[in-house]
Amino acid sequence: MSRAVDGVLQRLRLRRQPRLQRTRQEVAKSIPVRNKLVEWRTEETGEVSLIIPVDQKRHLRFLIRLMDLPDKRVVALDEVGSFVWGRCDGTATFEDIAVELGSSFGMTRREAEASLSEFFRILGKRGMLGFLVAAGAKASNETGR
Repeated sequence: MSRAVDGVLQRLRLRRQPRLQRTRQEVAKSIPVRNKLVEWRTEETGEVSLIIPVDQKRHLRFLIRLMDLPDKRVVALDEVGSFVWGRCDGTATFEDIAVELGSSFGMTRREAEASLSEFFRILGKRGMLGFLVAAGAKASNETGR
């Protein structure tokens, strides 16, 4: 019964779904990938601008048309963010990007990992980025190991 109530509360967004806990090794081997709905362009300065479609829910569509609001949002990334975004092509792991980031910008490994983690957390929360995780890591997390 408790499981059914939890499921209903999660669907109504009154209770958060439990977060998956990943080990440091699983995170290091995960591969960040860009959301295909997010368009992007490289500016003349070498920095990247992300073009994000505005969420057009039924009740917002009317307001967007009425107030002539843009249907896309632009987010400009700085030099470090642009560097990382360029590496999120589905081939490099978190660890690979952290090493490249550290060597390119004169950061220690710990600084690079902390900066990268925060950047990925923000973009992941906004739905601009996702992660591919090894099948073995996913299976061990689902069984609670």
